[in-house]
Amino acid sequence: MTTSTADHLGEWWTLAACRSADPDLFFPISQSGPAAMQIRRAKAVCAQCAVRPECLRYALAADPLQGVWGGLSEEERRLMRRREQKARARAARRVSFSARALRGGGLSPSRSPAGRR
Repeated sequence: MTTSTADHLGEWWTLAACRSADPDLFFPISQSGPAAMQIRRAKAVCAQCAVRPECLRYALAADPLQGVWGGLSEEERRLMRRREQKARARAARRVSFSARALRGGGLSPSRSPAGRR
C-alpha cells in the first residue's frame, strides 16, 4: 500500500511553528498592499520552523493550496512548479535528442554529451 504526503501530515504538523500563530496570518486576502506585510510576517514564522521542508513538500503535492505554506506564497509555489516543469521538459528533450543521435549514428557514444568527461 502506498502512502501520500497527506497521510504523513500529522507526523510533522504537530512540530510546525505555525501551530502557535494566528492562522489568519497565513491566509492573506491579496499579494499586495497591507497583505504584503502579512505575507512577510507569515514567512518569518516559517523561517524559524523545523519542519518547513515537509510543509513545502505537502503544499506542492496538495496543490492548489491557498496561503503561505513552507515559507512560500501561492504565487511563489506556482512559479516554482512552473520552473520545475520546464526543467523536466528540457531534460526529457535532451535525453530524447541523445537517444535519437545514438540510434541514428549521428554521434558515437564517446562524442555524445553523456560520453564526455
